[in-house]
Amino acid sequence: MARRLLGAMAKKILSPPDEAAPIFDGFSKEMFKFLHGLKKNNNKEWFENHRDEYEHFLREPSKALANAMGVFFREHKMPIIGNAKTSLFRINRDIRFSKDKSPYKTHIGLSFSLDGSKKEEWCGYYIGFEPVKTGKGMSVFAGGGVYMPMPPHLKRIRAKIDRDYKTLSKAIGAKSFSTIYPKGLTGESLKRIPAGYPEDHPAAELLKMKSFLFGVDLSEDNLLSEDLPDVLGKAFLAGLPVVQFFGSL
Repeated sequence: MARRLLGAMAKKILSPPDEAAPIFDGFSKEMFKFLHGLKKNNNKEWFENHRDEYEHFLREPSKALANAMGVFFREHKMPIIGNAKTSLFRINRDIRFSKDKSPYKTHIGLSFSLDGSKKEEWCGYYIGFEPVKTGKGMSVFAGGGVYMPMPPHLKRIRAKIDRDYKTLSKAIGAKSFSTIYPKGLTGESLKRIPAGYPEDHPAAELLKMKSFLFGVDLSEDNLLSEDLPDVLGKAFLAGLPVVQFFGSL
């Protein structure tokens, strides 16, 4: 899920500030039911027959959550963008180059960009959820970082790690970060250290990485709760030094 969401985020462009939206009071079991139904009936006819459910149980609460996160970021002086215009993903899939011609996404995501992030150098946070493979529940994941940066961007990230790896190591080693994200930074890596860096570099494992991600599984109860913005906000606060490291090259 993390790869799908971050891959899509890298294509997003920042837009103007928040629009008014309803107060977020949690998603609902009806939203679970809608996404499970869409998973079983991923076609335009079914979606159009259930568009009201999509709008009422998924899109409107998602807009409210995005704006609630924007409020949290401002209150905690976090340089992160959250609003209904920039944070929501389209539910329509881009099927032009895909063998899977299902027209709609069943993995739903919201993203929150570091203020000033360029389209081609996105970094920030996200929350994603999708129907579980068996049963009626939802799989929920939140996290952040940088997903598969393009070569010029990756080169600059590695250059910063080379000269300032102690700052990054301190950020991912902090108790506030490791408590919420015990797996630390994850992502695809090279088998050998990139050309130009010594094999015994003290940050060799970080330099090998091609994505720089962190994340945590959340519960269905989190999705259903009006406290979700605070749950996400506290988790995102813990990851802020890492996001800012990658966002200030």
